[in-house]
Amino acid sequence: MPIEDYKLSKITSVDNEEVELLASESDGNKKFNAAFIQHWYFDNPSHSYSLWKVVVNDKIEGYATTNNFKYKVNGIQIMVAMPQNVLTSERIRGKGLFGRLYFKTEVHNLTDNNVAAFLTFTNSLSTQIFLNKFGYMKGKCPVVIFDLFSISHLFKKKNYEELKSIDEIGSSYFENRYCFDNAMQKDGQYYKWRYSQYGKNLHIIKVFDKENIIGYAFLKEEKKRGIKFLIIMDIIALAINYVSKIVNTCFTYSSVKFYSGTLAFDLTSVKPGKRLLRLKIKDRFNFLVKGRDIDESKMLSGIDFNMFFSDLDIV
Repeated sequence: MPIEDYKLSKITSVDNEEVELLASESDGNKKFNAAFIQHWYFDNPSHSYSLWKVVVNDKIEGYATTNNFKYKVNGIQIMVAMPQNVLTSERIRGKGLFGRLYFKTEVHNLTDNNVAAFLTFTNSLSTQIFLNKFGYMKGKCPVVIFDLFSISHLFKKKNYEELKSIDEIGSSYFENRYCFDNAMQKDGQYYKWRYSQYGKNLHIIKVFDKENIIGYAFLKEEKKRGIKFLIIMDIIALAINYVSKIVNTCFTYSSVKFYSGTLAFDLTSVKPGKRLLRLKIKDRFNFLVKGRDIDESKMLSGIDFNMFFSDLDIV
């Protein structure tokens, strides 16, 4: 079919169900359904995203998306686009539409969404395309920590309280939280949006230092090969010197609840105490970066980002 027969245009919420069908038929993201698309993109409190489709014979045959978030990079707040889903059907593969779709999102973000950088976690199939065709560079992937169950945690004094709902967190704690540099900038709207779709597998704990509240943690239950563990999705700390205590409290909480361990990203600015029962995994993900020009791309590739698992769309 000649290339002139294709039309590229923006995805609207009317397209959600047809995009879901394409993802299902073409071995796309398994959770890329209409409800997820509506929530993840259109309801994002940043109100910034780029969604494009390719249509042939009145049928959607491909899509490319970015979800955009506020970041602070080297002390400056910018808008960052995160490419997350790019797919074409078998019927149009090999015709160059994959790249055309992606570049539609990039141009749209640069010209209309005031985006200053691109960060993405790619799978094994798309990594080389992003590196060789889209101009991305390898970034410094945050180190993954897996803190194993420890019986010693069972004897520690309890310094946390489990919450039933995010609504139990007062607005002042969102407003007065410590904001990491080289990290996504989150507020109360973000947290409530991000965790509104989780059910019983979400754990929220309030952490104390003596009688004082020092922050909160969001943990997600995961199960792989029959083994249950927790993932630290986010923390809210009222000061930087509370961060490591909150993280270590998450490890304690996990053991008390008899999970096999806790998965987290290693934060560059604050380190939890050393333990023998802790695994560190480098380059677990394909983390790629791109700036508005080659110099900005090189700058981004050298940054140690402070990330949480909520920053990924895969969990």
